[in-house]
Amino acid sequence: MRPRWMAAARRGAVAIALLGVARGARAQEPTRCAERGYRVATRTAAGAVFVGANAALYEYFRRAWWSGERADRFRINWEHDDPFRQADKFGHALGGYHLARAGTGLLKNACISSGKAALGGALYAIAFQTQIELWDATQAKYGFSPNDILANTAGTLYAVAQEAYPSLQRVKPTFSYSPSAAYRNRHDFPPAAAGVELRPSLDYSGQTYWISADVDALLPEPAKPLWPALVRLSLGHSITEYVDEQSGAFFKARHRLVVSLDIDAEKLPGNHPAWKFVKRQLSFYHFPAPALQIAPTVKGITWYR
Repeated sequence: MRPRWMAAARRGAVAIALLGVARGARAQEPTRCAERGYRVATRTAAGAVFVGANAALYEYFRRAWWSGERADRFRINWEHDDPFRQADKFGHALGGYHLARAGTGLLKNACISSGKAALGGALYAIAFQTQIELWDATQAKYGFSPNDILANTAGTLYAVAQEAYPSLQRVKPTFSYSPSAAYRNRHDFPPAAAGVELRPSLDYSGQTYWISADVDALLPEPAKPLWPALVRLSLGHSITEYVDEQSGAFFKARHRLVVSLDIDAEKLPGNHPAWKFVKRQLSFYHFPAPALQIAPTVKGITWYR
């Protein structure tokens, strides 16, 4: 019902950092996994990260989401009438993707084979996100959303598919955020809108979820000189405003589709392991760029954020 990946990214930063360190370490010291002590230490560390991240995120969600009125029964919520057009499902998918990606990296660092690591990372992502949906079912305001489960699973499966078929890494999910007008004006809403929840994780009108393609890698060799390797092509989805910026009232949003160019951070100069890790993480963010909106109306946007 809400994209929780932002909180997961903040609280799970250690897991993602270890993913980058893991890859570098394994490339430089491939024989370390033959040492029993090394395997025990890295697997213990991976387990600690999984448990610690889960505990920290649970506490965050308990305070932020599950402190309201309790439901008197298990309620299934298909969210057909939500004014934000289920835009949160993109966040759920992105959350599943990154949880599986980070989990796979941690397990690889713990000397687990690639196939088993991908399976373990996927199971962790699914288990983590499913427990959230089950806790949502205890809240009168939310309920259990089958659509959330489908979105979570889709993101997780794409991370697994990229691990099994590396060529799929040429197309990756990215994200950008710019506060909506309603979010910027939320402190000036009239008293009648006091119950409106609006924070970055719920500011769907300010969030854009992208599918970003490495055009250079997809082109045949003779055509590669025609496209700059540093530039990607991205298709993004967002929604128009669903909260009135003056009154705080809800109304139905419209789907918004945009096409934009993007910088491929992984192709920036420099090969130091730490810098390569930074570039890898930056590559999942869509930086501001000119864009063409193709829905709900066609128009050019000088600087899309």
